[in-house]
Amino acid sequence: MVNSTDATTVYVNPVTGSDNNNGSRLSPFKTLTHTLNTIRPPAIVQLADGLYHAANDELFPLIVPSGVWVVGNEATKGQGIAIEGSGDYQTKNFGLQNITVILADDAQLMGVTVTNPINKGTGIWIDSTSPTVANNTFIKCRREGIFISGNAKPAILDNVFVQNASAGLVMARNSKGEILRNVMQRNSIGIAMSDFSAPLVANNKLSENRIDMALSREARPVLRYNLFADNSSGGLLLNGSSTPDFGSSQDPAGNIFRDNNDYDVQNAKSIN
Repeated sequence: MVNSTDATTVYVNPVTGSDNNNGSRLSPFKTLTHTLNTIRPPAIVQLADGLYHAANDELFPLIVPSGVWVVGNEATKGQGIAIEGSGDYQTKNFGLQNITVILADDAQLMGVTVTNPINKGTGIWIDSTSPTVANNTFIKCRREGIFISGNAKPAILDNVFVQNASAGLVMARNSKGEILRNVMQRNSIGIAMSDFSAPLVANNKLSENRIDMALSREARPVLRYNLFADNSSGGLLLNGSSTPDFGSSQDPAGNIFRDNNDYDVQNAKSIN
């Protein structure tokens, strides 16, 4: 975990910066690529408004090292601070993928907008690490906003996932972690979980998706106080041997299902 009192702060401005500068407030770097490749953790990378993309010399995927915070504007969920791009990356379990940002263990990404415009592109890739992703917007990624795999245990907090082609967030393998207070809206699937993924999913608002949440294989999320509403198909779809934790009389789940077009909860594994 980065202690902000011990961390060096460097500044990046894609409009007025130069990678020949020293990264100070008055002499910012131009690119995240240069900054992430040269800084020494612990460090805070403060982003100015602007578009961080290949036409401005960014190379993708951007890899945020352990002990580095990348910070834009958390209050606006990254409005006006956009990371947009894609690059090939050989992942541990899923082969070659098109990815915008990769987060190492104890990295943090806060207050930016992320878009992967390439076909089957993923915004953030998290594989067997425990980063924090908070107060961002993931919009119009051509596959999903965030993909979580391996033994990852991230904290995904207070983000907005909107209009992502396949899903807002996908979890696979043995991933866990916490998915708290996010908004999933107008995605094909809000959250998709498979394999043995078992996160805590609480206080999220899922609405106007095709399906809010789809579980498959042995997925076993803990679901608490989520809203599943106004979807063109349904709220929660169960496949395989997936078994969500809906709480008990001593630990009520508090999930709300309302105004879904076809179903609130569908157990597809029981359908021949």
